[in-house]
Amino acid sequence: MTIVGVLAAVAVLVFLLRIALKRAPIPFGPELPRPDSVYCGGDTMRQYEVFSTMLARMSVPSPVITEAKDALSRTDFNFRRLKPGDSVTLKYRGLQLVGLSYHLDMVTSYQVDFDSAGTAVAAKTVREVDTVRSAVSGTVAGSFWNSLLGMGEEPWLAMRFTEILRYDVDFFTESNDGDSFELLFDRLMVGGTFYRYGRVHAVHYKGRTDNTYGFYYRLPNGHWDHYNEKGQSLRKTVLRSPLEFKKVTSYFGNRFHPIHRVWRPHQGVDYAAPRGTPVSCVADGQVTVTGWLGGYGRLVEVTHRGGLKSRYGHLSGFGPGVRQGRRARQGQTIGYIGSTGDATGPHLHFEIRKGGKPVNPLRIIPPRADPVPKKYMADFKRVRDTFIGELRRISSGPPVPDSAAVAESATR
Repeated sequence: MTIVGVLAAVAVLVFLLRIALKRAPIPFGPELPRPDSVYCGGDTMRQYEVFSTMLARMSVPSPVITEAKDALSRTDFNFRRLKPGDSVTLKYRGLQLVGLSYHLDMVTSYQVDFDSAGTAVAAKTVREVDTVRSAVSGTVAGSFWNSLLGMGEEPWLAMRFTEILRYDVDFFTESNDGDSFELLFDRLMVGGTFYRYGRVHAVHYKGRTDNTYGFYYRLPNGHWDHYNEKGQSLRKTVLRSPLEFKKVTSYFGNRFHPIHRVWRPHQGVDYAAPRGTPVSCVADGQVTVTGWLGGYGRLVEVTHRGGLKSRYGHLSGFGPGVRQGRRARQGQTIGYIGSTGDATGPHLHFEIRKGGKPVNPLRIIPPRADPVPKKYMADFKRVRDTFIGELRRISSGPPVPDSAAVAESATR
């Protein structure tokens, strides 16, 4: 038999083995793998793919895909929550697929094992997560955002810092070169590798006009918040703005309408932002309107305590679970930036109404949320001082003032 004939016979043999075993092929070199050899390979889920199409692209036969899906369906595996970037590892012994692992993230994965009879068994695996207390301190150069990211931290930490202090510090107008900042927080680690950030325990921002602290404290009933050094909540009952990073394009009051070309009252504030940007509910309340309302386009209206209502117009869509009659919480995604209704481009029309009449959202001065109850104040001060001590020990930046200095600055 010629060499060509031998190669053809080998190819036919491999093909028949694949069909007989109903297992996916694997790439290998010029030599066939030994029956006891173990090979691993894999890929990630691409955009618009689902579980079946991803495995099919990896040459896993349909019967095997069905076996794997049936096995995973007997666990809490959620096929609807799979996303691009999720990874799959295939494990072979010789030419036989003996297992696959679907990795949702560094912590959670699902293992499917195939036995010699072709039966698949699936199980969920959760890796241990270690919590490491960390602190960073630095000086603003250009902007707080870029300064923190320049220290190797990720955007989530910068956003969380500004969220905690957003009522006391306006990072758009009050942040200057030379301002200092400190954070005490948890890093969640898996196998010595950074997984994500955990709780932010303490923050401090010192600028030309600001010297603001924030401390995490949890009440015995489970309610938690960030409080300043005096135990006052850093959170207000109404957010300053429904967008984290915003650009005002039209203020409250009379204006020349860009579409109708006439002067008329503008009953809210317009914020420019990219299409699809999440819009936050500014206060706890009840959703009273979801739908199309004339020039507003897609609109959500929420009724709050004290006779206040907030309106969010020109939305491209509504947030998860946002329905008329349901409760909405402060900070919840109420919808997404769009250009529906009378709009020349993607932006948010934001209104506040009090007693049924529009008021300027930029002049609303809401009260703070509830402070630490007096009966827990002693415990709060103990926690506060502990956080200050941890900042002093861990942070490599400028020294943190002791609790007496903090208390003194609070009375000035």
